[in-house]
Amino acid sequence: MFKKRPEIKNLSPLRSSDRRKLADQIIKDYDIPVPSSSSDPAPAAEDAAAAAPSSSSQPAATLSSLRNSLLPDSTSSARFTTTSGPNHSLLIGTIYVGAHPGQDERILWFQVGKAPKMIPTVYTLWQNPNIVPLLHTPDFVVEQKLSHGSDLMIPGLVKSRGATWDARAKKGAVVAVAGLRRDTVPMWVGTCDVDVSRLGNDLRGQKGVAIKGLHWAGDEVWSWRPLGSGGREAPDALEGWQGLMEDMTSAVKDMKLDDDEEEEEGDEGGGVALSSNSNSEKEPQQSSRGRNSDLAEEVDVPEPTTKEVDDAFVQAFLFALHKAKADNSGPHYGFDFPIQASYLISSMIQPHLRHQSPHYNIKKTSWKNAKKFIKHLDKLRLLKSKDRSGGETVILDIDFDDAQVVNFRPYTLPKPKSAATTGDGKSSAPESGSSSSADPSVGQKISIQILYRVSSKLVPTLLPSKTDFYTGAQIAAAVKTYIEQHPGLTGGQGASSIKLDPFLANNILGSNPTPDDQRAINAGRIMRGALQRRVVDDANLCQPFHLIVRGDGNEDQQQQKKPKSGPPPQIHLTIEKRTGTKVVTKITNLEPFFIDPALVAPELQKKCAGSASVGQLTGGRPGLLELVVQGDQRKVIVGDVLARRGVDSRWVDVVDKTKGKKK
Repeated sequence: MFKKRPEIKNLSPLRSSDRRKLADQIIKDYDIPVPSSSSDPAPAAEDAAAAAPSSSSQPAATLSSLRNSLLPDSTSSARFTTTSGPNHSLLIGTIYVGAHPGQDERILWFQVGKAPKMIPTVYTLWQNPNIVPLLHTPDFVVEQKLSHGSDLMIPGLVKSRGATWDARAKKGAVVAVAGLRRDTVPMWVGTCDVDVSRLGNDLRGQKGVAIKGLHWAGDEVWSWRPLGSGGREAPDALEGWQGLMEDMTSAVKDMKLDDDEEEEEGDEGGGVALSSNSNSEKEPQQSSRGRNSDLAEEVDVPEPTTKEVDDAFVQAFLFALHKAKADNSGPHYGFDFPIQASYLISSMIQPHLRHQSPHYNIKKTSWKNAKKFIKHLDKLRLLKSKDRSGGETVILDIDFDDAQVVNFRPYTLPKPKSAATTGDGKSSAPESGSSSSADPSVGQKISIQILYRVSSKLVPTLLPSKTDFYTGAQIAAAVKTYIEQHPGLTGGQGASSIKLDPFLANNILGSNPTPDDQRAINAGRIMRGALQRRVVDDANLCQPFHLIVRGDGNEDQQQQKKPKSGPPPQIHLTIEKRTGTKVVTKITNLEPFFIDPALVAPELQKKCAGSASVGQLTGGRPGLLELVVQGDQRKVIVGDVLARRGVDSRWVDVVDKTKGKKK
């Protein structure tokens, strides 16, 4: 997660009250017992905050020392940004920097995105034993895989025979990982992707990620310090952490020394085999290497070379043409020209790649972007391309009779990954670049209701309350009812013309008179429809509110939402140039429509075949994000991505800044 050095803003000291609140929240989140000098059991973590103001000196002192150990007195905080993952997704969060006694300042905790839970670094774990579960893996996995940013696979977990997995290591829990040589020293921090506590003894043959990595000794958070860089070396051993060798020693004491039983038990799978010889520390390490052959199959997949990725992209293009010729008739075999770069990557290349892997994406090729890839295919005389204004390159024609297409031999495509089943029995969608299954906004139905709060000038003559909300139809009906209750208003010139009375002239037309109002007052009459529109359109009489409702069928939930003042918001699409001729599309104000920009970005990146980044909206309040994608992508965004999320095109404001101003 922190392979790239994060950009950290200026540090700000935490106030004592904020530091105590954060420490108490950590105690609660990680269920850390508060130490007590009495013989009674330690109070639960939920009681820690309540114990703080107690007049008893000892509990307050122990709670204070626990707080200081988690967050020292001099702790400061700062916002950070970095990128992570194969798609270089933008991450925004907060770090907490402090110094334990006798040590220099280090990053002790961090938060990512909107997640409230704070994640400890190895420096905090070295100082506070057993606040998270400690799991183990062979040393070569730590050194060759985990320290380079890989996740820990299920077959890579190691435990002693007869021991049980830590009950706290449930799905989503923060855990630490240590090697076998220094089995009491956490070297890696991550979150459980499965319920590790429910895994069996035999992990051979099991597939999938067990723990997703967040931080490790050796990354940029570990090496950061206020002046210069360089992390602190890990200790050889730490007291308080439950080591794997300690479990093995206790297991050996409980074993029967009958040779036959030892031989039978030695045949059981799972964990690290125990031996009665004195060289017990080396034996489990060797056994774990043999037992984890499945791990090597999963994590030792070599990363393809750039040439291999380039060849795979060209072959995928030829495969798409071969399939189009087989499934359709000429002259264009089902293709509509011109073909945009986004369609080329998402519909022609990605589905026909020989290997469906994060290593095979346009960023890993020698061309780095779809425009240069199209130029390469043009040089191979497979197609004809053209540069459009704004820097976009499109395909005008394809040579379906080229020898490379005619002689192409199709290969077997990998089967699409089905939804994986997690340890709790729930299914999770594979990471395919599309957020359809993971994004709750996909398929939602949205409606916008316009409501009004009326002025005291209309209460109670037209409407009964100035605090209730009314629709435009209800206000129009109230005006109609008022006219029907006063027959003298319509007499003499037909039902469409209304005679003004003191209430209509003074309270409605006289509230903020326009030239049309003044003419109606002088004439003493006004059209019925004009009167109804006049009431609703005057913000001094009817203050507008809006309510954006997600149509989930839960009327009770909809009624609990409070209307917001002002007209309904719009999603803003801005097409602009950056760094010369580079065109980008910026999307803002997605949040009011229940859309998370961070979940939309991967889908846009795939559909538009270009980078998509998410960051804090410049000048916006904290939490409002802007999404930037390469190229003019208004059609894809409005007609596809937003339409699938229930957003009507009328609610989208498109501004094109790439066109010059008209003289």
